[in-house]
Amino acid sequence: MKKYLLVVLFLFLIIFPQELPAQSAVTADSTLKIMKRVADWQLKNWERKGMQWPKSDWTNGAAYTGVMALNKIANDSKYISKMYQIGEDIQWNTGPNRTHADEYCVGQMFSEMYSLYHEPKMIARFKGLADSIIAMPHTESLEWRNGISNREWAWCDALYMGPPALAYLSTATGEIKYLDIASKLWWKTTDYLFDSSENLYYRDSRYFSKKEANGKKVFWSRGNGWVMGGIVRMLENMPQNYPDRPRFISLYKRMADKIATLQSPDGSWHASLLDPESYRVKETSGTGFYCYALAWGVDHGLLSYEKFNPVVENAWNALTSSVHPDGMLGYVQEIGAQPSSVDSNSTEVYGVGAFLLAGSEMVKVSLKHSETPNILTLSNPTGLVRNKEVVEVPCSNFNSEIKSAANDPFKITNALTGEEIPYQLEYRGNKKPLNVLLEISLSPGSEIFSRVSDEKPSDFAPKTYARFVPERYDDFAWENDRIAFRVYGKALEKVPNEMAYGLDVWAKKTSKLVINEWYKKADYHVDHGEGMDFYDVGYSLGDGSSAPYIKDSIYYSKNYRRYKVLDNGPLRSTFQLVYDNWNVDGKAVRKRETISLDAGSQLNKIETVYSFKDESLPVAIGIVERKGKGTVLLDERNGIMGYWEPVHGKSGTLGTGSIIPASLSNMKTGDKHLLSLINATSNVPFVYYCGAAWDKAGRITNSKEWFTYLYDFNQQLKYPVVVRWLMEFNDIGK
Repeated sequence: MKKYLLVVLFLFLIIFPQELPAQSAVTADSTLKIMKRVADWQLKNWERKGMQWPKSDWTNGAAYTGVMALNKIANDSKYISKMYQIGEDIQWNTGPNRTHADEYCVGQMFSEMYSLYHEPKMIARFKGLADSIIAMPHTESLEWRNGISNREWAWCDALYMGPPALAYLSTATGEIKYLDIASKLWWKTTDYLFDSSENLYYRDSRYFSKKEANGKKVFWSRGNGWVMGGIVRMLENMPQNYPDRPRFISLYKRMADKIATLQSPDGSWHASLLDPESYRVKETSGTGFYCYALAWGVDHGLLSYEKFNPVVENAWNALTSSVHPDGMLGYVQEIGAQPSSVDSNSTEVYGVGAFLLAGSEMVKVSLKHSETPNILTLSNPTGLVRNKEVVEVPCSNFNSEIKSAANDPFKITNALTGEEIPYQLEYRGNKKPLNVLLEISLSPGSEIFSRVSDEKPSDFAPKTYARFVPERYDDFAWENDRIAFRVYGKALEKVPNEMAYGLDVWAKKTSKLVINEWYKKADYHVDHGEGMDFYDVGYSLGDGSSAPYIKDSIYYSKNYRRYKVLDNGPLRSTFQLVYDNWNVDGKAVRKRETISLDAGSQLNKIETVYSFKDESLPVAIGIVERKGKGTVLLDERNGIMGYWEPVHGKSGTLGTGSIIPASLSNMKTGDKHLLSLINATSNVPFVYYCGAAWDKAGRITNSKEWFTYLYDFNQQLKYPVVVRWLMEFNDIGK
């Protein structure tokens, strides 16, 4: 009996000589760690040895698709920075053989980058090429002769290179014509190369009659992996109501069912799908694309978790067992058109791309099916670094997902790193909270998976504070960890030599909250190491107050009369100020402001309501202009008004500014102010942002940096963090 068992074991090792992967449970955090290890090895290898293939080549183009997928979940700017550098190096241009699909695989990265940065140069050349492809007749046969690959997608690999590039361009530009041509030519290739009896693709027409050593048809593993990866990337960019979407889903499911039956016992797919015994060693590029495509289907609800999760977990274990200790991915078949042998030292960049794509989907599948699947995703849709930004999530959204969140304590952590995420319940003066405010940092194009659990949160030090200051003429003052402000109350009107009206700035160079201490010492016009008040408001709009503006005259009200604190930290402080009726060119006008300041922000959000009898009221949002040489920015198109003041002697320089999303009628300088003019409607709120920065705080030290901050802030308003529960993705493909 023992001899019989030894013979069986010997035969098994001959057929499957490589080491079998340890069948460990796949977790999201371990998946991200090994993804980063593989990607970091590849980036360092490029730095040490240079790129083996041209930067615009399909080999690297496929790698870039994986790096972009990793960038989304790694929350580390180095990956997208590398993609930006490569784009600049090749001037955002495709390969020299223009209409060969391999040459514009890199267009996938270009289009993804454009969707984040919105820089026209990123897609200008590729868009011109895409228009040329649309204009071609596409009437030739796909038979492999006469250089057909230079004009048509006549080989199955092309379905990863070409169609997704055009589909991503369609998403980036909003022009459906690029998706239309991608779909049209996809089905031309499919009609020619797809074997409906096997539910697999031939590599090209030369393989229609070829046979493997076992007499079966030749179906190349990586070639069909390219196809499945291509289907997924087409579906990612295809609207739910797109006419051809059901055809793609049907094709995808047919191939998925077939591919699952061809998985080898080691979890991989060998180089030949129907003759694995001729190629006994696993192959990781094809396996990577299958793992990616199948996990995507599980993640998006197209494939049964119960049936396909064992398939993708075994595949992922096969892939991770192929990673060397230094991060190099082995068992990648070299460039070719048909099955060939590999070993543990065989590597290529497109294999890395497939590995990273697979890992990106395995992370989401693992999180969705974890013991605590209450995962909130927070995604940065821009090319900006969003550092410690405060993000709103409606409580109604929380309550629908987490029953205990409405009344009981809960804790929010990064599901991949375990780091706790600070949050605040925002009440806006109500008895029940309206929003959950989270403080997060996001690198360009990345997302955070945050887990919500029924645990007690940690105590976080407040970063914002606001209060009424009766001991100083009824001031109202507020601050965050960067800057402080105040406005003046009724009592100051009785002190004519100190009377002031507009928004005042207190310059800070500490993250401490200082309002109480500074008022107590009453020596805040001198810098004792934390900052000072050297901003002269006087009878002006100061740093961004508003007032009616008629016939080139500002109609100032009295100082505020009533206040109400709505929220007070730790991440946002919000309060209301009410200004009683005053005479504006013979008409009674009243004003109410709701002002909020977030942690980490240089700018306040001001929601203003004017009440009056007429249909509209001209209003100016103003920044006081100083004598001397300052730098002025008036950008009506983007609603940005900025000012870098002249140097205030040893006190340094302040940058002041406003962002006005509402429709502007004009921007100008006049009456010792920079002015943004709008038309207010009675009892209808309008929102704008205003604030300041001090050069001695060290974060923003010149006009260029200040104006860049204002433009970046405006982009954040235009493209807010996208908030969704991970489980919402379940039915995307149904």
